[in-house]
Amino acid sequence: MASKVKVADRLRELARAVEAMDEYAQDSDAWLSPHPATRHLIERRGVSREQLNYSVPSDLDLKTRVNTYNAEHGNPGAGNVVAAALDAWLRAHGYPPVLEEADSPDQDL
Repeated sequence: MASKVKVADRLRELARAVEAMDEYAQDSDAWLSPHPATRHLIERRGVSREQLNYSVPSDLDLKTRVNTYNAEHGNPGAGNVVAAALDAWLRAHGYPPVLEEADSPDQDL
């Protein structure tokens, strides 16, 4: 039998997923835009990062396209473009992150 703590944690996780899906249910194109919390996080300096390595079809020419986008839009960084796109897709499908709020604005300096 599952413990009450595990069930409660799962219910909170499901509630966050439903809320994330509801954010994008109002506008079918909304998931194409980065979430404000994600945008704030990827724009901050000094945020810890980790490598995300996946093989993707070379015919999609993703590296060249991201580099072209960066050149035309002030170079937000390929990692930030990928993070925003993947986060938006996961949120739209009900998988929001659990982001810790910064205690003060000085933390991102």
